[in-house]
Amino acid sequence: MKRTFKATTLALALSFAAGSPTLAAGPEHEHDKSQDSMKAAAKDAPTLEDFVGEVKLPELYIGSKAPELQIAKFVKGDSVDGFESGQVYVVEFWATWCGPCIAAFPHLSELQEEHGDKAQFIGVNVWEGVEDQTERIDKIETFVDEQGDRMSYTVAVEAGSAMADTWMKPAGQNGIPAAFIVDGTGHVAWIGHPGSIDEPLADVIAGKFDPTTAIEDAKSKMLISSAYRMFGKAMSTGEGVDEARQIADILINDFFSDQPSGLNAISWMILTSESENIGEAEFKVAHRAIALACEKTQWKDWSLLDTYALAAFKTGHNAEAIKWQKKAIELAPKDNMDAIKELKGRLAEFESEG
Repeated sequence: MKRTFKATTLALALSFAAGSPTLAAGPEHEHDKSQDSMKAAAKDAPTLEDFVGEVKLPELYIGSKAPELQIAKFVKGDSVDGFESGQVYVVEFWATWCGPCIAAFPHLSELQEEHGDKAQFIGVNVWEGVEDQTERIDKIETFVDEQGDRMSYTVAVEAGSAMADTWMKPAGQNGIPAAFIVDGTGHVAWIGHPGSIDEPLADVIAGKFDPTTAIEDAKSKMLISSAYRMFGKAMSTGEGVDEARQIADILINDFFSDQPSGLNAISWMILTSESENIGEAEFKVAHRAIALACEKTQWKDWSLLDTYALAAFKTGHNAEAIKWQKKAIELAPKDNMDAIKELKGRLAEFESEG
């Protein structure tokens, strides 16, 4: 079973339980013992590191001294010999064959205009696939000229593969576009997709950027990414399912509890696994995740309701599955016929088992 439509950003659904049971308060000393037991259990509970190991940062990362600029030619804008003290730079890597890179040009141009002299943008061509340096420069000059105002910032061609080798590779960046913010001290302050650069760039320029927090956030994202890949592999191959279920529980409880899209991804991956090793225990995890996602989105996102209905079906609640699949169909955009067809197909499956 494969979802072919794109999930929307809103999401909501109804949980099976009408409420939580009320717990009776025992004697004070019993309560204290219970609290101690809970703390001990939390201390002994597994963490993502127990499954994926400690996060190792790349050789070049936030806080690292920025490598030198190794440029064959600046094909647009003024030449930049090095990183001047007090000046913020954005070094962005791109290629002519890269659609997302081309799509990012106007945004980078807008940011250059917005920040003016406070930030110097340098678009560096890498991975172009043209070995002859002269031929490559001619190609890039023609391409940049054709872009016109879409590239309203400094543009350069690296010397050979020097920039890719000393920036992209040691930073663990395997795709483009990729951007690096270099702060006023010549150190890397941020690495990521240029589409996400607005806020960190503004913070660096304003002197509000906290590298320590940024590093911790980055470590957390890397940890989550590694754990999610391990979880996904288990759902695909059926190997290591017990560990994957524990990973899912940790992600749900500690990382995705306020992220409906993450909860939906975990649930859907479990529910659509074709492995015979995925069963009742995993389906319950999937149901818990998507129910939480629906609660966070007030049970109004049709794509999440679709996942919820499938979770209900997989856990033996056919009436609930039918109810919420009908609601998903009702809320789905009327012009998305592919999605509606798929939703109705699942509804027919649920009704046939009802």
